Amino acid sequence: MKRILTFAGLTVLALIAVVVIRTLRFTSQQMPVQPAAPVALDRQAVATRLAQALQFQTISHQDPDQLDREQFLGLHRYLAEQFPLVHARLKRETVNDYSLLYTWEGTEPTRKPVLLLAHMDVVPVEPGTEEKWTQPPFAGHIADGFIWGRGA
Repeated sequence: MKRILTFAGLTVLALIAVVVIRTLRFTSQQMPVQPAAPVALDRQAVATRLAQALQFQTISHQDPDQLDREQFLGLHRYLAEQFPLVHARLKRETVNDYSLLYTWEGTEPTRKPVLLLAHMDVVPVEPGTEEKWTQPPFAGHIADGFIWGRGA
């Protein structure tokens, strides 16, 4: 029994040593890049667009019959109206009726692609908790330096 415990202890120590050595030898694979130039933004306009998008009640439900399809489609229309250049320059596909996939073709097809992800659905507000919200969940209010709303 003593031999087994000694062997197990030595095995654990060897494993720890391998992990520590490999960790210390690890170097970053990050490519050096120059910072992008700052972009001038109208902060109020950006906040307003997000606040308005938060007003769509894109709530996911376990039961597909509870899904308010018009809320999702309304958000799709809103995005197209608010971001016309994106919709003019990127390829937009609808996946499974409500998810949007945008493809932004690069100028160098041999380069590796980049994937950016987001979601437009939220879980339902738990019944009985509405009064605990600082701001109504789908009001999209801008107050106290924050954009308030479900999903913000």
